Amino acid sequence: MADSDENWRIWGERDPYYAVLTDPRFRSDRIDENRHLFFESGRGFVNHWLAELERHFGALPRERALDFGCGVGRLTIPLSEQFGSVVGLDVSEAMLDEARRNSDGRQIDYLLSDDALSRVEGSFDFVNSCIVFQHIPVARGMVILSQLLDRIRVGGGCLIHFSTKRHHGWKRELVYKIRHSVPGGQTVLNLLDRKASDAPVMEMNEYSLDAVLGLFKTYGFTETLLRYENHGETDTVMILARRSSK
Repeated sequence: MADSDENWRIWGERDPYYAVLTDPRFRSDRIDENRHLFFESGRGFVNHWLAELERHFGALPRERALDFGCGVGRLTIPLSEQFGSVVGLDVSEAMLDEARRNSDGRQIDYLLSDDALSRVEGSFDFVNSCIVFQHIPVARGMVILSQLLDRIRVGGGCLIHFSTKRHHGWKRELVYKIRHSVPGGQTVLNLLDRKASDAPVMEMNEYSLDAVLGLFKTYGFTETLLRYENHGETDTVMILARRSSK
């Protein structure tokens, strides 16, 4: 049975940039020549979506931001250019170490994450999480989402990304289920694929949009903007929202 946190820790040790953005240009043996492109993609993403959020919901306070699932700092670093201080959270110490090296001199506090966000103090004007929740089992993810939403100040906003549907044929879906849900399945399939027995995999969990939006409403996010995307094998949704009450 796949362990999402353990897989992510292994990704952080072996191929951190590719794990953050699955493009062959960002493999460990190619990242040096493509590092600028990697981080510029993050800067463009942050600038675009902050502008979209403010265009729909008005000016956002810019004191403090949180990046959940920060990886090597692709989005955390440009957030530090927009906010007074930023906290980056990740379950992989290797990812956090790499992010710290990438962020030398910036007002960013990188912390090890857990489901209760127990190392996080205070509240935030903005919470970001992109291409992260899909790798977290849904029951755990919903608990983490509630923790994140609860830490956003009234008047603050968020950008949070979810996967909602896998479009695998039945054969691929069966393999997926064996790999991720059957004890020993990941190891056996890795060996059949002639990979290392502990080669990491990525989960692609399906979140109920109704349940997610219900949680947003519970925490006082009464206005939301949704952007749906189809990535061939997966449907995803980007949720922008602003908190109007507690």
